Amino acid sequence: MKAQDRVYEALVHVGNDGVTAAQLAKKLELSRPVVSHYLNGLLKEERAAKKGTKPVYWTAIAERKMQPARHADAFQNFIGYDGSQKAVIEQCRAAVNYPPDGLPIIINGKSGVGKSFLAGLIYRYACDQGVIDADAPFIILNCADYANNPELLSSTLFGHKKGAFTGADQDKEGLLKQADGGYLFFDEIHRLSFENQEKLFVFMDKGHFRPIGENKQWHTSKVRLIFATTEQNDEVLLGTFRRRIPVKVHLRSFSARPFSERMQLIDNSYRQEAKKLGKDLFIQSDVVNQLCFQPMEGNIGMLRNLIQLSCAHAYTANRDQETLTIEQIHLPEADQGKNIPHVFHKKLPLMQVRHDGKEQNVWKDESSELTRHIDAFLQVPARERSQKEDDERSRLSLAFTKLVQAIVQLKQNNALFLDDSATVHAFFHEALRLICERYGLLVSKASKEAMYAAFLSLNDLQCSKEQLKESEKYLAQSFPKAHYVAEKFSEKTADIMGGQGKRLLTLLNTLFFHPAIKENIPLHGLIVAHGRQTASSIQAVANQLCKTFVFEAIDMPVSTDLSEIIEKVKHYLERQDTSEGLILLVDMGSLTRLYSSIKNELSGDLLVINNLTTAVALDVGMKMVQHVPFKKIAEQANSNYKINARYFEGLTQGKNMIISCMSGVGISNQVREIMAHFIPQDRLSILTMEYKELRDAIARNDRSYFKQTLFILTTSELPSTLDVPNLNIYEILEDKGKAYLWQVLRPFISQRHFDLMLQDFLKNFTIEGVSNRLSFLNPKVIINEVEQVISLYEKYYEIALDGKVKLNLYMHIALMIERLITTKDSRTRDPLNAQSEQEQEFMAVTKEIFHTMEAKYNIRVNGYELSLLYELLKPFINKK
Repeated sequence: MKAQDRVYEALVHVGNDGVTAAQLAKKLELSRPVVSHYLNGLLKEERAAKKGTKPVYWTAIAERKMQPARHADAFQNFIGYDGSQKAVIEQCRAAVNYPPDGLPIIINGKSGVGKSFLAGLIYRYACDQGVIDADAPFIILNCADYANNPELLSSTLFGHKKGAFTGADQDKEGLLKQADGGYLFFDEIHRLSFENQEKLFVFMDKGHFRPIGENKQWHTSKVRLIFATTEQNDEVLLGTFRRRIPVKVHLRSFSARPFSERMQLIDNSYRQEAKKLGKDLFIQSDVVNQLCFQPMEGNIGMLRNLIQLSCAHAYTANRDQETLTIEQIHLPEADQGKNIPHVFHKKLPLMQVRHDGKEQNVWKDESSELTRHIDAFLQVPARERSQKEDDERSRLSLAFTKLVQAIVQLKQNNALFLDDSATVHAFFHEALRLICERYGLLVSKASKEAMYAAFLSLNDLQCSKEQLKESEKYLAQSFPKAHYVAEKFSEKTADIMGGQGKRLLTLLNTLFFHPAIKENIPLHGLIVAHGRQTASSIQAVANQLCKTFVFEAIDMPVSTDLSEIIEKVKHYLERQDTSEGLILLVDMGSLTRLYSSIKNELSGDLLVINNLTTAVALDVGMKMVQHVPFKKIAEQANSNYKINARYFEGLTQGKNMIISCMSGVGISNQVREIMAHFIPQDRLSILTMEYKELRDAIARNDRSYFKQTLFILTTSELPSTLDVPNLNIYEILEDKGKAYLWQVLRPFISQRHFDLMLQDFLKNFTIEGVSNRLSFLNPKVIINEVEQVISLYEKYYEIALDGKVKLNLYMHIALMIERLITTKDSRTRDPLNAQSEQEQEFMAVTKEIFHTMEAKYNIRVNGYELSLLYELLKPFINKK
């Protein structure tokens, strides 16, 4: 019987009077948090009801009121099915239930993570759901067994006819036919040859296949497919094959699993061994600690081997004893005393496992009093709101004080769940010092030690998600600045604060930080500066001298483009109430363009000061603390600092034109240099912009952003929603484009200068111009290779590109290849987010077209470059 069913049976025997969670926990000899978890599960299933508020009494709901029994769910046997692997399991369920015959699935993950086990559960789930017969076949094909003999694999998979090859004495049915009506699982699919991938693709696409030696008749089979691999799909599978596998899931490595799941995996493996041996097991804490935190290159498979060996050694030494104690000496010698690469060790108790399968506590709850105070603390925001906010905060303060006292008492009694090691102590307090320094907080020594004690005792404690959500909402609204700093502290201590209690600790730290933060400052201050610590250094000085949290800071390396800055600023603003105003201090004039991108995130006014110094930040910060009105700060900024401080809107205050080339800012800068040589800059500003930034600005449909822009010159087709005149650079080479550009530039340039400017364009935007821009590649070789690439696109899509488009592609592809060769991070750019079938098809076709060039130059056309190529060719693909 499952533990949850045991709790239900106990409720049935209690009767209508009900029972508290604490009483039930005592009766069942389980911890109260565990019983509460099961009770909440029964409540969701409508098998239990609760009444009262303090205490809460639980009763069972009679069978006649229960929901109809659901189909069995085999996935409950997969540890983490409702935790870290929940999204994976949901995808598997969807793939199984999708009508009429489900969807193919590929399972990715390192060796030993449980890919084969999950494949078996998918099959069992399909049987339980009735989408396949209960006795439907489940056949496993390990492609590695045939890696050196693809012909034999073809015969095994598709079958063969008599006489098809030497030794084919009779017709043989392949696995595709044998698995008809069920599942066929391909393990290590990366070992399947490309030829066999193509054959299997035909079956997946059309639903039929031919055995070897069959040239007339097609055979059919209704089989569902599962694949598994340890490799990257795009490296080992053909693009056409990958596109027929819509469901892709990834299983986490053992070390990436949450602590609670690692403990469950260890407990589950020892239970299996106890059942086989017929003996109860006591596993020493140092063994559990070693298994939980040491590197597991073989993941769960390696874990099970280590556990099996430890049991074997213990059994050999003490086979006559009724109970076996597993000690560290029973682990393989190579693993004894291995350094655990973790910042701390858990103080894990003795693990008890019974051979009869009855549940034991993996670890005992030694802090029932602490749990009671946690419940009281979390229940404050959930209660009916008092008419007086002060009364509510008083109750919260009292509950918080009692909880802290209980935590401190636990530490004094040495009953904490984590070891109080020197390493942990130093790491925690250094992180706390940096947070206090950055945000100008004066936290007492007693509070710091109480925060540390809370971390040691609550890091892995589970709490009700509903209560946590309500408390988070209340504290974030009541103490927004303190809650923000507490979240930042959680991020800084993520390496050691990674347990289930992380959210609870963030709530407690909010109240620890609250006394040191002035929440009544209406304005928000943000410092953005290039450099690794420029902004945060100024922030720390200003906040410390203001003695509270006034400024947040965003440090940006010099190489970072504006789009990344915008995303970080937006993320910060999403969590702030800026209705009273935001003061943005930046270090470079170009950053003032932030306003046009972030103004939609603001609910109040914005002041941008673009000559950042510590003195200016401190002066502004002190005025914010003193509640100086926003407009007065803005007025004094202009008169006192002798800097450019104003509201910003649009790209420039005067007329401008924008140059944005998809092939890179280098091309844009060259075009700008040509034009700037002939057009006076005081009459028309010529600006360059990254292509992604331009597209983002257009997508925002912010007309004020381009209100001073007369014209946009680019190398690709822009959205029709843009109401600013624009022209493709290569159209300048044609009479129509030349005339159009002259009409735009006529007020700013003479006819003679315009003609000279066009001559320079011709020199740069021809095949010769492309060659001159290449500093690494042989122009003659690469141009011929690019010509072949363009020809393959035309052939595949059955299109004919004109000279202008081809010239653009010559330029773009040649420079792209050189860029990928010379740029170190070319393999780590963002992937193409292919949504439509057309985008997916283009991605697959492009990978195959560039396969030879990738191999020759040892490059990979990454997702970012794929997206640019797609933008260039999309207008012609759509017209196909």
